[in-house]
Amino acid sequence: MPAFRILVLSTLLLACSIAQARNDDAAKIVSREQAAALAQQHYPGKIVKVQVQQQYYRIRVLQADGRVVTVLVDGQTGRIKRDGK
Repeated sequence: MPAFRILVLSTLLLACSIAQARNDDAAKIVSREQAAALAQQHYPGKIVKVQVQQQYYRIRVLQADGRVVTVLVDGQTGRIKRDGK
């Protein structure tokens, strides 16, 4: 009987986490491409990497002087901030 309860609880937790992950993606209004374009407008350079982290996009921009800048773009509002500042 305890094994059955553990199985049921595990299944429910998995189902809830999958549903939450889908809701997080659906809650994003700004697309990955739009986020990259917004970051590039504020920090000109070549987009090196785009990662999705909860409600933010973490975008790495290689600038002309060789520095790599990490920019966070809010997936709901499009608000931009430089990582670490």
